[in-house]
Amino acid sequence: MADLLDVRDLKIGATAYPPGEPPQDITIVHGVSFTLQKGRVLGLIGESGAGKSTIGLAALAYGRGGVRITGGEVLLDGKDILKLGGSGVRAIRGNRVCYVAQSAAAAFNPAHRLGDQVIEAAARHGTLTRSQAWERARYLFGVLGLPEPDTFGKRYPHQVSGGQLQRFMIAMGLLLHPNLVICDEPTSALDVTTQVPVLQEP
Repeated sequence: MADLLDVRDLKIGATAYPPGEPPQDITIVHGVSFTLQKGRVLGLIGESGAGKSTIGLAALAYGRGGVRITGGEVLLDGKDILKLGGSGVRAIRGNRVCYVAQSAAAAFNPAHRLGDQVIEAAARHGTLTRSQAWERARYLFGVLGLPEPDTFGKRYPHQVSGGQLQRFMIAMGLLLHPNLVICDEPTSALDVTTQVPVLQEP
């Protein structure tokens, strides 16, 4: 079976600012390597702050909060996405690769309806028409157990519960049938009886 994702000797760094001392460049991920085959699931296990989320975001060629990828390769279907440049990376984010964050409450714009935000990636990439995106979204809302799937997207983020918002973000990630889904504890806001069917959605 072909490798979908092949991470080779990944190194990630940041700049530390010790009190009373000059800034220092530090390495926070030291040469991590792993592969993920198509159709398989890979879990990263470690204590809080170990770098799980940082490594996951590297699969989108992204470093948050001043974190930067300083070495190694991230091969998606054999192509190193770290060498794609800005436009190349934007073409795969939300399309071929999606990220489902741990905190849904911080992921949505409170001034816009949820439905407009869920189909934003489809409009940006031109992968689906607006009507096709809405049809796919309503299907996912139903599969993920969101109430009133046909009208749920008309609500604003503050009008739904934390668990519903988390499931909505999972639907947003799955909308364009991505090849790779990066999940950062995506069911942490859901009760145990809800987690299993959510994780089994194709």
